[in-house]
Amino acid sequence: MIKKLGIWGLSFSLFLCFALAVPAKTADDLLNEAKAMVKTVSIDEVKKMVDSKEKVILLDVRDMKDFQMGHIPGSVNMPRAISLSGRLLEYHLSKLIPDKNAKVVVYCDFDTRSPLTVKTMNEVEYKNAAYMKGGSKAWKEAGYPMEKD
Repeated sequence: MIKKLGIWGLSFSLFLCFALAVPAKTADDLLNEAKAMVKTVSIDEVKKMVDSKEKVILLDVRDMKDFQMGHIPGSVNMPRAISLSGRLLEYHLSKLIPDKNAKVVVYCDFDTRSPLTVKTMNEVEYKNAAYMKGGSKAWKEAGYPMEKD
């Protein structure tokens, strides 16, 4: 009887291990999840916000070097990626943008760092964050202005 219970217990444990195993997510999986969950705005919508001087925070999450090479006028920079600066977005976001109801448009070069950043912002209760679809690359290709530091 004890032997049967032991075999049954082992079998059940193995079943649970395989049945409940969740496959590891790839970076692409995380990015696609973020893109599906967060709000987006077009470069044209952002251009209208800038031109009308709408109260919006433009958050550039590219590396500081890329930001200095050219960014949307009025943007603030807080790199998403790990860098030598030691400033991690998740820890410094509330210092940079204390108002969690502020309208925030996040952008990077393409559509990689910005959707992940907006997902993080949503998780820490920023209510009006969206990413600019196409990023700074699309902004430049449209001929919209960039400024350098």
